[in-house]
Amino acid sequence: MQQRRRGFTIVELLIVIVVIAILAAIVIVAYNGVQGRARDSRRLQDLETIVKALEAYKTTHGNYPAAVSTSGAAGWEVSTNGTSATNFLSALVSSTDGVSRIPVDPVNTGDAADLSPAAAHNNYEYFYYRYGAGEYGCDSSRGEYYVVGITRLDGTASGQNSPSSPGFSCSGRNWSYEGAWVTGSYTN
Repeated sequence: MQQRRRGFTIVELLIVIVVIAILAAIVIVAYNGVQGRARDSRRLQDLETIVKALEAYKTTHGNYPAAVSTSGAAGWEVSTNGTSATNFLSALVSSTDGVSRIPVDPVNTGDAADLSPAAAHNNYEYFYYRYGAGEYGCDSSRGEYYVVGITRLDGTASGQNSPSSPGFSCSGRNWSYEGAWVTGSYTN
């Protein structure tokens, strides 16, 4: 008597391959989401570090450091543009203030022709500027002030602000839309 060998049909094999492909796609999408959330978490921690360094600098020197304008950034100091990433807010790096390195965005990319911070750009960078007392209608009795922020967050749509962003504004200007996450502070 002849023994019959039993195997898988082509249809069964195709079904298994399709199920594996669907599961792989789900895992890849979930992994990318986790990576984006991790980068956003790091960005927020970096900004917290920068704000603490700015306050330490103010305590030591009496004011915030002047921004060193990055070429193509419309006066802002930004954390991207080739070598400036290593120099971003370099005035804050000192042994007296306890800051050995100012963090930069984990992606830290930008179009060198237009580094001006804006949430609608695809530039991943941090930005900083110090304003004089009373500029843009801010209360001059509170002294000079700075605005610092993150242009893009992975978890926030391009052109949108993070709901957790504290924002910063005066009667003459609202910086909240300069990036996805923005804050600022006064000298006094």
